[in-house]
Amino acid sequence: MKLRSSVRLSLAALSIATLASCTASTELTNSWADPTAANRGFKKLVVVGVTPKMSARRIYEDTFVQDLQKRGVTAVPSYTFATEGQLDKDAAMAKLKELGADGVIVTRLIDQETYQTYYPPTYSSVAAPSAYYGGWYGYYSMGYSYMSTPGYTEENKVFRLETNLYDVTNDKLTWSALTQTTISAGEAPETQIKPFVDTIVMDMEKHKILPRGK
Repeated sequence: MKLRSSVRLSLAALSIATLASCTASTELTNSWADPTAANRGFKKLVVVGVTPKMSARRIYEDTFVQDLQKRGVTAVPSYTFATEGQLDKDAAMAKLKELGADGVIVTRLIDQETYQTYYPPTYSSVAAPSAYYGGWYGYYSMGYSYMSTPGYTEENKVFRLETNLYDVTNDKLTWSALTQTTISAGEAPETQIKPFVDTIVMDMEKHKILPRGK
């Protein structure tokens, strides 16, 4: 009974370790803000995600808009007025004026890297039966008290993004940030959108570009 319990505990620990190895992470690597822009008080922002994948763009822009609205800032996702492909400058400028937007947030991919990580085999054992010193069977059963997992290679991807906030009234850069997101094999980039948005919004709040969340 004790032997089976130990095996179950070992399996549980192995499962947790496996899940942890697949966790994605986003970190802010650099940011800048115009010192004169603190407490600028943007009233209406347009969020633009630069990607050919329309589904990812929708998720990103909607997620960002929801976060901004929680802070009392009206926001509009660009996909609601612009279709797939590159935005036409004149049409976009006219739309911004029509919407009464005073700021535009643009996020684009600037670099992508793929690297492999090798994880060697792991071994674990459970406690030896009390009969280990009493005879051949105790020694024999030790062969079943060891567990192992084979080594494997995992392909990870690193996405480096740049996000800029522009003041529409003078077309001036107000805030900029570089982020790095690492995604392990099997993870979809879309799963990291919310943590990504949280990371950059918190930095904008830090620089007093955005008000604190409610």
